Amino acid sequence: MNHISYTHRCLNVLGNELRLNIIGALQCKSSSVRELCVTLNKEQSAVSHALQQLRHCNFVDFHKQGKEREYYLKSKIFEQKNKSLIEMIEEHTEKYCKGKH
Repeated sequence: MNHISYTHRCLNVLGNELRLNIIGALQCKSSSVRELCVTLNKEQSAVSHALQQLRHCNFVDFHKQGKEREYYLKSKIFEQKNKSLIEMIEEHTEKYCKGKH
């Protein structure tokens, strides 16, 4: 997958309300799938699938917390206020996605 295709994929991942809501929730605090399900009032399978897609683009990652995974925002692009979304995604792919295209 080339750089443009990967950027397009990341933009598509962000073009989903549930995934954006997960990002918003994780901006407040890291959370388990169960906590995200409660916060967002969504089924576990939908949240898990959305997290998998966000992880594939390196927007989120997790660490083990006992038997659960605690998800957190990996990418700092959501903190940048003075750039367009495309600029932020391009910087993200350059930093976090080398070797994936």
